[in-house]
Amino acid sequence: MKQEASVGPTPGAPVFDPETRKLRNGPPITLTCECGERHELRYGDRWLCEKCGRSWNTNRIPIEQYAAVRRIKLRLRWVMIGLCVLAVSCVIFFAAIGKFFGGILLVAVCATSWRMYIWPRQKRRYLTAVEKLPVWEIKPE
Repeated sequence: MKQEASVGPTPGAPVFDPETRKLRNGPPITLTCECGERHELRYGDRWLCEKCGRSWNTNRIPIEQYAAVRRIKLRLRWVMIGLCVLAVSCVIFFAAIGKFFGGILLVAVCATSWRMYIWPRQKRRYLTAVEKLPVWEIKPE
């Protein structure tokens, strides 16, 4: 009798743990079964391979290591959001004082400078941090 493929939270896992809830919104985890099937899961999910029936559990990943992955992704996201908020604030400020074109020009010059000088360093720092992250070899249950 063939079992249905299931994806979802691990039974018995603490559902209302705030730390686990935050991690479930982190980047997806790609699992590749030994039969070649690939699937993306969230932290804390289980997956039953449709081809071979092996069961995979992402709770086997140490929570501290996965939290580090999430922090790296969030740091990059918050830098981008902060820059967008700053740019919109500048345009609103210059529009309020009657110099709308000056605000647009200032944002354009700052965005160009950021893209040419700051972004390459930021990207290098991000890629270095990602390279240092562990790669997990999860065994099927």
